Amino acid sequence: MKFKELNLNNRVLTALDKNNFSKATEIQQKAIPMFLENKNVFGKSSTGTGKTAAFVLPILNNINCDKRVIQAIIMAPTRELAMQIVTQIRIFGGGINNLTITPLIGGTEMREQVKKMKQSQIVVGTPGRVNDHINRKNLKLENVNTIILDEADEMLKMGFKNEMDAIFEQISPDSQVGLFSATVTPKVLSLAKKYMNEYEMIEIENQIEVNNNITNTFIFTKNVDKKELLKKVFELHKPKKAIIFSNTKNFTDKIADVLYDIGLKSVVINGDKRQSQRSRSINAFKNGQVNILVATDVVARGIDISDVDYVINYDISRENEHFVHRIGRTGRNNKKGDSITFVDNMGTMRQLKDIQKEFNIEVNEIEISEYNIERKQQTSFSDRNSNSRSRNDRLSKNSSSSRSGGSRDNRGSRDSHSATRSNSGEARSPWSGSNKGGGSRSTRGSRDNNNSRDSRRTRDSNYSRGSSSSRSVNYSSRDNKSRNDRKTDFKKTEWNAFKKNTNADWD
Repeated sequence: MKFKELNLNNRVLTALDKNNFSKATEIQQKAIPMFLENKNVFGKSSTGTGKTAAFVLPILNNINCDKRVIQAIIMAPTRELAMQIVTQIRIFGGGINNLTITPLIGGTEMREQVKKMKQSQIVVGTPGRVNDHINRKNLKLENVNTIILDEADEMLKMGFKNEMDAIFEQISPDSQVGLFSATVTPKVLSLAKKYMNEYEMIEIENQIEVNNNITNTFIFTKNVDKKELLKKVFELHKPKKAIIFSNTKNFTDKIADVLYDIGLKSVVINGDKRQSQRSRSINAFKNGQVNILVATDVVARGIDISDVDYVINYDISRENEHFVHRIGRTGRNNKKGDSITFVDNMGTMRQLKDIQKEFNIEVNEIEISEYNIERKQQTSFSDRNSNSRSRNDRLSKNSSSSRSGGSRDNRGSRDSHSATRSNSGEARSPWSGSNKGGGSRSTRGSRDNNNSRDSRRTRDSNYSRGSSSSRSVNYSSRDNKSRNDRKTDFKKTEWNAFKKNTNADWD
């Protein structure tokens, strides 16, 4: 279907023709007529389906540029996505006179935003900055007739629920609402029901296209120093322009330090960086001043940088879809690209297989031996037990020689030593607590001195020397009692618990 069949006005169609847009995608065909009929729209659609134009074009169609008041507000989870939406609005609205858009994102001067808002019909921003302007009385929303939540599931994951609630309190209940989400979770459904009394549901199947110009590989990095491996990757492949993705902000800085150690300069972009810092870093990377960008998923979408020949996933992305967006930073403009993913464990391997199946991606393994790195040898369980047994046998000999009464066997001596180490705050022997139920009989006895036979004898002899005055029970005569008589010293429940936790054969 062509855009001119969707009842858009001439100024929008002119802008589309000017930018060589003629055919509408599936979500555009379904959503645009609903928006033009002033219906609320809930769209299940991922990035790459054309959903931005699905809500931007109806807004541009209905906007009154003669009024210098805010008529539409669009919220996105990240600054980068917000700026991408602003760019799309400027492309599609390029032929509309007196149209003004203001991005409300963190890291930029609020005074400039306030000044520009006074002339704007559309604002695009993150929930945090939009809510900040509302609290400062800078942003008036009484004239808003359309509000869009783009990637609502991501905004919920990032903890923007309270900010979104506060923003909706400032908007007329008659305003049109558009909500777009890649996933439909119970929380997203609850959000839709809360903000939209009635809505039209649109579901679009995943239409993410994978770039066939990219050669995808992975390295199994279990028991491998990933920092050393990263150095080897750059030494062997010599990327001209590379992006390294990490899942955490802290690790982006650590990766940059690793690169610096081998004489490679890089810039870092993550959620902690101010917008001005991000912009300088992106420009330095685009212009070739720096050839390595280390980032979190904030740059997986929303940036278009040519000539990136390598993408390295230091961590595999938490979301399968983000993996495709990451590797899509290379192989652009019909050029060849490479991606390398570090796979830490079998769980990560299963995720990679799921990604291959879901998006029909071929990912081949590179053997770690190609980088002249050996895996660290893991000590087997039997080896650990053997080493522990030898060491504890030596300890038991020393312990038994220093005790006048000796021990029943080497195991008892070893266990007594283990208990002494444990009680003194030192690390336990591998024998201690090896079984879920408290270990073997001898282990339980060594771990709990108060319950072992040797410790009871020692304790009872101590009390017989005069320490029994601090207790109401005469422990000095305890060994003269029969076993049945001892049971009467305990309540029934205490006795059962005692039997369960001691290694002595009371019955």
